[in-house]
Amino acid sequence: MDSSDLSAAKDVLIDSALFDYESGMRFFYSELVELNVILYLAERIIDFPFELFSHPDKTIFFSTVMRSFHDSAVLIITRLITDQSADVYTLRRFKNTVRELVKPEFKSSFEARLRETRFDGEVDALLKRLQELRNHRIAHATRGLMSGNMQVSRPTLSELKALRDALNSLLDALSFNTQCTMLPIPYDPNVVHPACSNDKTDIGDILDAIAKGSRLLNMPEDYPERWRIRREHLSEENIRRLNAYRRRFGLSDV
Repeated sequence: MDSSDLSAAKDVLIDSALFDYESGMRFFYSELVELNVILYLAERIIDFPFELFSHPDKTIFFSTVMRSFHDSAVLIITRLITDQSADVYTLRRFKNTVRELVKPEFKSSFEARLRETRFDGEVDALLKRLQELRNHRIAHATRGLMSGNMQVSRPTLSELKALRDALNSLLDALSFNTQCTMLPIPYDPNVVHPACSNDKTDIGDILDAIAKGSRLLNMPEDYPERWRIRREHLSEENIRRLNAYRRRFGLSDV
């Protein structure tokens, strides 16, 4: 029998296991939704052209938010997958528990599902880096790090997203055909909103307000002489990004 053809965990797991399984899934799903939201927001902030619409003195808040997001993402990932203490509840240990709870007739197909989510060498290397960063800088400040006897490196957003995808894939393998939506409805790109609704997100509203209130956006109309000088120092890519925002607010391209 193939576990992928079944619609619910109750068909695949032994009867006495369902409560513990569902409790574990709720916990890990909640943790991963938080991770997905953090990285979604971080990506929106990184993509915003602060260099066009904001002075460096006005980006302290977002810089602080990004550092907090980064630390939070590292902590979530490491506590879910790399912690080794006897009493910790990790996604790897939960996976092994579920493996033992699968009915005999489904074990073979379930093992095949798990093999598809096995972390490759690149993911394992990233996890090791995160564990070192967490142990020596985020959760603790070790003497070795402070004295310069060891080095830790922060992963990029792309690397954090790769780890997120690996964890999402593992949770999906444990879900037995129950689709897990990893982002809230306003953030989920797969959700189709009614044409008459305002489908802008809260982070979109915040960033749009910064662009709309900037001097540069309306400079061609308000200060044409100043704009001609400023235009000479803008790359074509920055002009393209500026025009995208001008169109968004009903202004013509420049």
